[in-house]
Amino acid sequence: MRICLINILLLFIFLPAVYSQHSAPDPHYRFIAGPSLLQDRNFYLFTLMERLPGLPVLLEKDSTLQHVLLTCQERIAHPVNKEAPAEALLFSDDAIRDVTGALLRLWRQDPGQMATLFHEMRASGLFQLYAGKGDNELLEAAWKDAANGINYIINGYTAGKGQRYPTIDSAAFYVASPAYKSAVQRLVAKAGEKNTLFFQPSLRLALGLLTLNRREEAIRYEPLSALNAAAWKQIKKTDWSKYTYPAMVILGASPKSTEHISEIGKNRCRMGADLYRKGQVPFIIVSGGHVRPVFTTFSEGVEMKKYLVEELKIPASAVLVDPYARHTTTNLRNAVRLAWRSGMPVDKRMLCVSDAMHLVYVNSPVFAQRCNTELGYVPVADIQQTDLYFLSFMPDLRSLQANAMDPLDP
Repeated sequence: MRICLINILLLFIFLPAVYSQHSAPDPHYRFIAGPSLLQDRNFYLFTLMERLPGLPVLLEKDSTLQHVLLTCQERIAHPVNKEAPAEALLFSDDAIRDVTGALLRLWRQDPGQMATLFHEMRASGLFQLYAGKGDNELLEAAWKDAANGINYIINGYTAGKGQRYPTIDSAAFYVASPAYKSAVQRLVAKAGEKNTLFFQPSLRLALGLLTLNRREEAIRYEPLSALNAAAWKQIKKTDWSKYTYPAMVILGASPKSTEHISEIGKNRCRMGADLYRKGQVPFIIVSGGHVRPVFTTFSEGVEMKKYLVEELKIPASAVLVDPYARHTTTNLRNAVRLAWRSGMPVDKRMLCVSDAMHLVYVNSPVFAQRCNTELGYVPVADIQQTDLYFLSFMPDLRSLQANAMDPLDP
């Protein structure tokens, strides 16, 4: 009897962690709106902390979290480095550690209140990389990602350092110029006003820096369901059993100078159009963002759809656009996201179309290594290539994971 009671007790202790490891994202999930869409896209954890009933009060009452907030505001008022006031809003290693401990303590002390947060996090899919972890590990990983993402933006757009892709993601201004420093100083001062939660000053500065530098690409085409309305509607009526593949991805290629679309991009579209006309797939996903030249007004994906529809006469309802991706890694990741969010089956292989050398790269250990370095996973699995100009793969739902270290395309 005693052994039986011990087993039951252990079951209740570990049940939340076991349950969470089998949870899945909700394809019909309704995202909670925060104070700005830019915040929701880049830092959904903070939106949930601000918006979920009862959670802000719980966070405000914690002495450690309040100490982190007050320390930050004190540093804003009396900066250690007056030449670089934004440094006051960086999350230090000590602050990240202290917040981690406080959040885990709240998880243990008030599991009922925190359960709502975990439900939203898991259902959203934005934390899918940690879906197999227990709630405590999920919370810790998500918080550290957000803190590092904040630091990444502040360092990149005030000091011009630490960016992964400086040639295409850089600030719009010379960050050492007196005028820009004055603008940053004003943002820092504003970020220190009227805060109640530990992350708000740093978050407001990070979002302000993106806006100041016209780096709001992450929300330029939202919601994607509206941009792709015709295809979204057609997807709901599609009999998938008639097709070998639910969709093909055509990878973007940056144009030169003032071109709207590159010749390489056109050629890839022509190859994709030929496969579509042969009945291989019912939908085409064109993927590519505002990449080159820097601050170009043209999205590769948008221009590729125009070419497919206007020049190659592919039905608009058969083409979905990912207007954000700036690298091959995110071309494939975003295509998987679009397939999932739009209702396509993700248990079937998808096609990928590009030129021969590009596909050699996609099907190489070098590409897998880059994905693991920059995303933390490879967004596709079981790549198979039987043709020079297209290959197939299985989607990986870890692609739903939001990447706080890529604020232009999280």
